[in-house]
Amino acid sequence: MEIDVVIPAVRVNVIPELLFSFSRNRVRPDLITIVSNEVPSEIDTLGLKIRILRFTSRHYPIGACDVGLRRDIGIWKSPCSHIVTFDDDQLAPSNLVETSRDVFTRQRFFWGHYRFLDFSRYSLAEISSLPAERGRPRETPPNAWHLWFSAYGGLFGAEKALAQQIGGFDLIFCGRHAGEDQHLGRRLSQYANQGGRIFVHEPPFAWHPEARVPWPAVKYSNLCSGPHDFEYRTVSGMAIRKCRGCPYFEPPAGDLLHDDVAILFEESMVDVSIEELS
Repeated sequence: MEIDVVIPAVRVNVIPELLFSFSRNRVRPDLITIVSNEVPSEIDTLGLKIRILRFTSRHYPIGACDVGLRRDIGIWKSPCSHIVTFDDDQLAPSNLVETSRDVFTRQRFFWGHYRFLDFSRYSLAEISSLPAERGRPRETPPNAWHLWFSAYGGLFGAEKALAQQIGGFDLIFCGRHAGEDQHLGRRLSQYANQGGRIFVHEPPFAWHPEARVPWPAVKYSNLCSGPHDFEYRTVSGMAIRKCRGCPYFEPPAGDLLHDDVAILFEESMVDVSIEELS
């Protein structure tokens, strides 16, 4: 088993702290893949095996609400047997990789838990060793069954082959930046005959800041610099508003409840370059 931690990263200023938290793990990940056009190549790897995936596309919208796309790029380009997606504003406790490996020995995928914490009250070293109970739980209780609405991609793990088989993060949610992880939770629940429920594990868990970390401007975008010129199109039976001048589109409002992936990630539709940092 080899674990690749996939980080869709835009918030460059917090990446050194995030990597420090993984360097404190008792069992280190086999690889950390940062999917980002923004994170510089000069970051300190702290002895971790890290690579950065730079990407462009003329097909998928990049530059706003593209976290689902970044996660899919990391999954499809991973050389490891297992992937764990991890958001760029979080910190890892010292047992995250160890407990993720333990869950993988029993099942093919998992949804981890978030613990909200005021990062300003502790040093990074202290945060890495705090027990989960010191943070505010996102789902009450953890280690219990919840509806698929509780599936969050900030800490999700799966066999790479299963994540690809199930279709990854549905890109119909591009332009919304919400729902792509819950929809994946719903499809995986159906696949595993879990009746629309998911089990929220703790551990593994991730530290999530109480304060919102702002999104900076992206380094590369293929979107219009001015107002979009929209027209209506149909994708998988759903009406979307698609810009005539760029790849940007807006999905319909409300819950996008469908059994299959509406817009599947295709590797041929993105150009990816890989920077090995270690």
